[in-house]
Amino acid sequence: YIRIHDVTAVQMDCVEGLKTDQKTLLTLHWVLPHFQIARLMESHDMDSVVKALDDIERALGYELFNQMFPLILTDNGHEFMDIEGMERSCTQSGKKRTMIFFCEPNRSDQKGDCERNHREMIIPKRKFSFDDFTQDDITLVVNHVNSYVRESLYNKCPFDWIDGKFPQAFLEALELHKIPAENVIMSPKLLRHIKQISLL
Repeated sequence: YIRIHDVTAVQMDCVEGLKTDQKTLLTLHWVLPHFQIARLMESHDMDSVVKALDDIERALGYELFNQMFPLILTDNGHEFMDIEGMERSCTQSGKKRTMIFFCEPNRSDQKGDCERNHREMIIPKRKFSFDDFTQDDITLVVNHVNSYVRESLYNKCPFDWIDGKFPQAFLEALELHKIPAENVIMSPKLLRHIKQISLL
């Protein structure tokens, strides 16, 4: 499909916080620039995944969503089983906004770039409750992560790599912007306004 249609796959995953959490994160990752966005979901289920994608489409519009997410690769988690809901447009009746493809069973490593990038997410996995976070908190995190200079990107950050390649309208609609290198914080202290993190 990639060869025939000349498109790029965006890797999608779900990140859980504490076992007691209701909320969870949906992440979408572009491999080459290591660029990742995240949406806070109310529940770890199919309806929440579809709603998160709907929210992104409404923010971007159908054409821009389809341009940025022509093909999404994910795993076989229960939250990704509503294929029709994930693929269909919520703004253009009868149209598909994306194509969903799945890793082979027990081969989540086929989207390993997405999972490896979670290590940069500032919020240690299963250390803090996602129920205490807002979407603004998550957007703040991804802006800092995407502004972090990496050796693997030849001492550039993901924002540098997408400059001039990703539409400005995409960045503005999702409130994504580069943080100056000297202001990047890659630790939970970035979120010290949240009570449980304030003592770190």
